[in-house]
Amino acid sequence: MCLRVLYEKIMCCCPKAKKGGLNEASFYEYADDVPKYRNDQLGELSEGISFTVTGNLSVNCERFSINLVYNNDSRDVALHINPRLPQNYIVRNTKVQDIWGNEEVSSALPFLLSRGDEFSIQVLVTEACYMISVNGQHFAAYTHRIPYGDVRILEVKGDVSNVEMMRSLVLKYPQRLPQSEANNIELHIDDEINEIDASVEETVKIPHEWCLISAPNTQSDSSPKSNYSANDLGLTLPYYGALPPNSLIEGRCLKIEGRVRLLPHSFYINLQQGQDIWPHPIIAFHLNPRFSKASSGAIGKAVVCRNAWLNGAWAQEERSEFDTNFRPGRSFCLAIVCTKTSFEVYVNRQFMTDFKYKVSPAVVDTVYIQGDLKLWNVTLEKNHIIKGKNVRVYQNPLYSSE
Repeated sequence: MCLRVLYEKIMCCCPKAKKGGLNEASFYEYADDVPKYRNDQLGELSEGISFTVTGNLSVNCERFSINLVYNNDSRDVALHINPRLPQNYIVRNTKVQDIWGNEEVSSALPFLLSRGDEFSIQVLVTEACYMISVNGQHFAAYTHRIPYGDVRILEVKGDVSNVEMMRSLVLKYPQRLPQSEANNIELHIDDEINEIDASVEETVKIPHEWCLISAPNTQSDSSPKSNYSANDLGLTLPYYGALPPNSLIEGRCLKIEGRVRLLPHSFYINLQQGQDIWPHPIIAFHLNPRFSKASSGAIGKAVVCRNAWLNGAWAQEERSEFDTNFRPGRSFCLAIVCTKTSFEVYVNRQFMTDFKYKVSPAVVDTVYIQGDLKLWNVTLEKNHIIKGKNVRVYQNPLYSSE
């Protein structure tokens, strides 16, 4: 009865839940309701318990579901994961006393399931939520609507076969698969010569074909040469790039080249320690441009947020509105430069902002990029000194000696 009262409170907070659940009940029913997999010996759940469900999607798969279920009279569903292939999204929901709640469907991760292919879906139990990964990539977090401690059954239904489940206690999440392993970032730091005899304009160039809205059909000598497919040149998002330890030191810069999508909302770049989503990684620098449709002024205007995660929490966020060089549908060359005291950010050779170190950049071994951009290339380079000018290629003009 207490569970019913709890869920009624949720329904009151989400007035669309009951209506949506009743109107779309057919999406939760199957002509063949016999589970393709069932395990009623899950044992007691606690933080760190992980369930990994693997199998094959049928060649005509429409939908399937993974359910974490109570062993009570109404068979309440604490977590319902329901990939719907015609719609290209994955529903998350909860059912109490035969009433479905409000569906959650949003995710920053593209839909990664294809008919006839194998799949792997991991569910991690934490105190705050279930974390869900698809084929080795974190997909979504689902806040507990009813207590997870009473879950006793895991069922899989729908257009899948060869279903197996592995239960384990894990120390980190998600479980990486070959297709979700980090890329090794190209290092252009071996040259011992720190000075170059050139102007800034000559040392920083964006290949002309990258300025087009459509990706190039063929690679030029100046285009990135790895991690491209024949039909869609570029690096896959979310992007994880691996750096050797102590890579980010004074005089080096991380160069990120890409293109902003036509209708951008936001994107972000994390310089962090480790590739895990859980436990939360230390983030030395979080750079997050947010674009607003309601914003007046230049097309490239954005609210640029900067922050760091340390000691189990975010630091004080720094936020500024800039007329940036990020233009919808246009390419950019972003450089994050390491100085003695801060990260400095340059877009298309122009200084944009800086962020004082809250965490030593030496801890950074992973670059994580996600959001509304097309990513072409990520490299670690020297921030060379230009011979005869006593300035570096990337140097904040406010602190320039000239």
